Amino acid sequence: MRGPNDGSVPLGPRGGILRIGRVTLTTAVFLSALSVPAQTLLTLPEVLRLVARTSLPAESARLDLASAKEDTARVKASYYPFITLDGGHVNLDNQPFFKSGPIIFPSSNQAYWQYAITVQQVLWDGGRRQAAMASSRAMESAVALKGASDVRRMQAAVAGRYVALLSQRDQRSVLQLRQKALGDYLRIVKDLFDEGMTARNDLLRTEVALRTVGDQASTLDNACANSLEALNRDLGLDPTTPQALPDGLPPPPPVPWDEAACRSRAVDHNDAVKALTQKVKGLEQARELKRRDYYPNVVAQFSNGYQQNDYLLYPHVNSLFLGVSLDVFDGGARAARIRQAGDEVERARWELEDAKRGVSLAVGQALRDYGEALKEVETARANVAASEENLRIIEDQYKEGLARTTDVLDAESVLAESRYGVVRMHYEAYGRQATLLAAMGEDLVAFYEAGPGAPAKEN
Repeated sequence: MRGPNDGSVPLGPRGGILRIGRVTLTTAVFLSALSVPAQTLLTLPEVLRLVARTSLPAESARLDLASAKEDTARVKASYYPFITLDGGHVNLDNQPFFKSGPIIFPSSNQAYWQYAITVQQVLWDGGRRQAAMASSRAMESAVALKGASDVRRMQAAVAGRYVALLSQRDQRSVLQLRQKALGDYLRIVKDLFDEGMTARNDLLRTEVALRTVGDQASTLDNACANSLEALNRDLGLDPTTPQALPDGLPPPPPVPWDEAACRSRAVDHNDAVKALTQKVKGLEQARELKRRDYYPNVVAQFSNGYQQNDYLLYPHVNSLFLGVSLDVFDGGARAARIRQAGDEVERARWELEDAKRGVSLAVGQALRDYGEALKEVETARANVAASEENLRIIEDQYKEGLARTTDVLDAESVLAESRYGVVRMHYEAYGRQATLLAAMGEDLVAFYEAGPGAPAKEN
């Protein structure tokens, strides 16, 4: 009933193909939607790069950053002169006249053209523009870091979906092994039944088990197709895009830091924490901007005007103004704005401290989950070896009439579940590791491109 094997359950050779015994889990039969000849393999690093380029969070991050840069450009504009141009044609219902005693004489035309050009420049504003620029640049940096954080979280989520798809594909291969094993066992039962050495219910139970596995294979095929379409959507691609997937993945690259180092790196490198740090700086500069509302503005203004008027000796007028503008009393509005800005700074500081604690908590949980997945992989390997030996014993006992068909089917089911466990936890370890790396703010593409055994690069 069992396929040939050596009793071992390695996760794969150096090439990284996942095997159970000598039977390669990736069989020659691929789902047409999952494997297309001559296509470039959709590797894990390539998936992560696509998320950073074409996913919805990546595009949203680019648009948010572009908007933040426009805010900075608007602040920069305040350093340049403000130029206005007014002009047009005026029609009056009556021609204007001056009256001086009994003398009446016209002062302007009843219909005329006029224009005015005004150039205004703030020479000194008490540092308002400088504070506004510093605040805007800090907010721009915060937006960029928040976008990077969103993309990194999306990379971790999509990495989990990608390895889940590989897991389903390899579980399908395990199911094929089970179908073959049950088919071999069914032939043995038929031979024994034909010789009158077993009851008909043994034959029926085996046929039921084989049909059930066939239905499970169909369900798993549908799940693989659904997972691939969902993955394509997450990558910003058409759901029906065909993909060529690798035969398997090697064991996850080791995480070269202990728990304390992981927590420390997370606080230093996590983009969400860095974004909140920049937000605090930006709000502090915004508060300083509000404080400088108490300072005056020194303004220079030049204007040139013209009015079509047959009664004026000089229809063109030029003027130059140099003066100071100051709000002497505003009823406490400036003080209220300063207090409000201070409250926003304080709230942002609390958010920053809470984010640091949250990141440390997330890293601790992710690190424990990842370690548990690695242990469960080893447990699943041991379970496969024990289940194979158990099935061998039950098969021998059945041939000698010492075991029932249900015993054999139960033993075969336990072996299949153990093999599923190896596949499932191998890929689950990848998903949990990606969650850990994202919480730490690590570059997932660089980490997985480095390969097994290579230390991750320092940020």
